[in-house]
Amino acid sequence: MENAVLYILIATAVVVLILNIAATYVVFNTYFEVKKRRLYQTLFVWLLPFVGALMAIYLNRQDYFEQKRQRQIGNHTSISNSDAISHAIAANHRGGR
Repeated sequence: MENAVLYILIATAVVVLILNIAATYVVFNTYFEVKKRRLYQTLFVWLLPFVGALMAIYLNRQDYFEQKRQRQIGNHTSISNSDAISHAIAANHRGGR
């Protein structure tokens, strides 16, 4: 019985360690304008192991998908409405042939 508890504790520690390493990797491979944000998220991951890692991965992936969505035609702030409309018309025209 004591061995089973020890194995469970070791397995839990290994899972948390792997999750924290993965979260740290995600944080450092995500571009931030403010470098302190990386530091704060990394501290959050390692000071609050399980929940911190999950939150850091979730927040960084959410930022990634938001940036990806903004790169689509018409969603980027540098494209005017008339440019977005002309791109959409051209895309629909090509797709209809």
